[in-house]
Amino acid sequence: MIALPHSLPYIRIGSASLALCESDWLTETLTNAARGTDVPVWMAQDISRGVESFLIKHYKGTVIDSEDLFARIEKTLASLGLNHVAAKIDKTLPPVRISLSELARRAGSGYELAFFRLLEEQLKSAAFGGATMVECHGLRNGVRRLVSTKKWTGRCELLKGEITEFVDRVRNEVTRARPELTLMIAS
Repeated sequence: MIALPHSLPYIRIGSASLALCESDWLTETLTNAARGTDVPVWMAQDISRGVESFLIKHYKGTVIDSEDLFARIEKTLASLGLNHVAAKIDKTLPPVRISLSELARRAGSGYELAFFRLLEEQLKSAAFGGATMVECHGLRNGVRRLVSTKKWTGRCELLKGEITEFVDRVRNEVTRARPELTLMIAS
């Protein structure tokens, strides 16, 4: 059995990307849908806790497809007679966070081409899977892992620049089709 760092399942976005399903995101999604309707904020928050409880206690998987998650939320709202709220659900997905350090670990020390292939796959999967925010983190650790060094070297600085340029190039390529996408390196 796999122990998740939090009790909610991950949300699959595209074929290769995952986002954390967080309580705050669920609550915000339902509260925003209820805004401007006859449903009070407290009720939307209560429904959010119900969806969260279902995902924690009854959902069998560790990953749920984004379409399945939204369908379950809409079904819950419909069963409560809140079709007008279900119709207003904004299906904006939570941010996708890509660990460059984890991709470097998967690629293996010195296998930069494998790393760039994995990174491109993750970025494009998130972008074309519907994510609006993609954040890459762990740049320094990922670079040191690929270079197989504990100290920051000139080779590390060069590879850091290559990764940053690669992410910028993919961002430019992807934002032509998805201008609302924000893609950034956080560290």
